[in-house]
Amino acid sequence: MFCWCNGVKLVCWKCGFQTEYKPGLYTCESCGEPLLVDSDFRESLRRENTLIPRELRVVTLGEGKTPLIKSREGVYLKLDYLNPSGSFKDRGAATAVSEALNRGCRLVIEDSSGNAGISYSAYAGRAGIKARIYVPYDAPSGKKNLLKALGAEVIEAPTRDEAARLAVSDLEGCYVGHRINPYFLEGMKDLALELVKELGEVDYVVSPLASGTLIIGLWKGYRELVEAGIAKRVPKLVAVQACGYESLARYYKPYLNVCRSKAQLPDGIRLTEAPRLRHVAEILKETGGLYAVVDDDLVLPYLRELWREGVVAEPTSAYGYAGARELMKDGSISGKVVIILTGNGIKHISGGMTL
Repeated sequence: MFCWCNGVKLVCWKCGFQTEYKPGLYTCESCGEPLLVDSDFRESLRRENTLIPRELRVVTLGEGKTPLIKSREGVYLKLDYLNPSGSFKDRGAATAVSEALNRGCRLVIEDSSGNAGISYSAYAGRAGIKARIYVPYDAPSGKKNLLKALGAEVIEAPTRDEAARLAVSDLEGCYVGHRINPYFLEGMKDLALELVKELGEVDYVVSPLASGTLIIGLWKGYRELVEAGIAKRVPKLVAVQACGYESLARYYKPYLNVCRSKAQLPDGIRLTEAPRLRHVAEILKETGGLYAVVDDDLVLPYLRELWREGVVAEPTSAYGYAGARELMKDGSISGKVVIILTGNGIKHISGGMTL
């Protein structure tokens, strides 16, 4: 069984609720918000140069430490699509599967448009357990083929949101959904550590937004680094969503809003029901960050630009890149800017996408 040897707790960011570790508890028993892990990160940082607790590093495929390249003056691209299975979600799947394995799970269940499911399938395979992934029927065929090749059981649903509802209601195995899993977030924290080591202080970090795991994980990692005296401050975080899927707008006003037709390109962020959006809004407010909504017509030239420059990012990643470039045009963001490229475009090309 799973043992938190360093006294790790689960805490609620909103109401302050705290509890000891409980298997399968992901949401606050008081207010219902998704929980966070509270651990003694200093010990892992001091001894092993990571913010991730040892207990969550049982299963690994060598994720993290992805390349950082300079794009333009003051603009850097973090190529997180070069993680083992082709997306940033490998970071979270490694820690989430580690937790599931240590509490005896033999089947992990996830809902995904593709990347999270691929990550979970890869890490479940590494751990010697099974994965069942619920996907929308229109998920890219290249991604569905990868899921099956990795040995996952793939169940198609009418929509991305319906895939989430079906996965949550499946009680046969352990639901490890990245949308609410606090252990998944822990895997994101070292992304902040890598950026601090490579660039020092950063003014803005930009990423596409669906469920908010990347934004929250970065924020948590930076907060811990500030507390440890390694970073001076948390950078301003910028979230970019797709037209027709601007779920964050319920809690935070878009600074940039180019929305003329419902997006089709970015399968990774076509999600409207995300439990952590209130927390994302609070983080943007706390850091002085921005929120952008853009559409396919605006993004497609930027996607082509990335590929012509040898950066084989998927359309979802190009949404973050396009949002950043548009905000830089009028000086809304400036200084040292990092854009997280989250998923690998080869999965789309293999499924028939052309540019």
